[in-house]
Amino acid sequence: MYNFNLTEKEEVIEIFDRIWIKQNNNEKNTTIALTNKRLLFLEYSKDNPNEVLRTARGLEYPRYKEVYYQIPLDNIKKLNEEETYSITLVDSNSFEFDDSRLFELLKNTNI
Repeated sequence: MYNFNLTEKEEVIEIFDRIWIKQNNNEKNTTIALTNKRLLFLEYSKDNPNEVLRTARGLEYPRYKEVYYQIPLDNIKKLNEEETYSITLVDSNSFEFDDSRLFELLKNTNI
């Protein structure tokens, strides 16, 4: 389950679970939600006090992935396709990912 708010006239295009991303030497598997305005990076919150109870006592509660980072689509400067796919942002930062469906959707969002 996911916990994020959409802005006015924003719509979810697709959600990608367990997608590999890499920036410099940092790699992780995460969840990415693509909307018509932003890329949202989601993960389970480590700061949720219920998480301690869940692991210690077997408490069950609905877990939600929350946004830990977001990129407005108009901050994407360039998309590249090589061994992996990469996104270069207007501030010259970049990261790689491995999902061809996300790459195609980003290519078709008029970036």
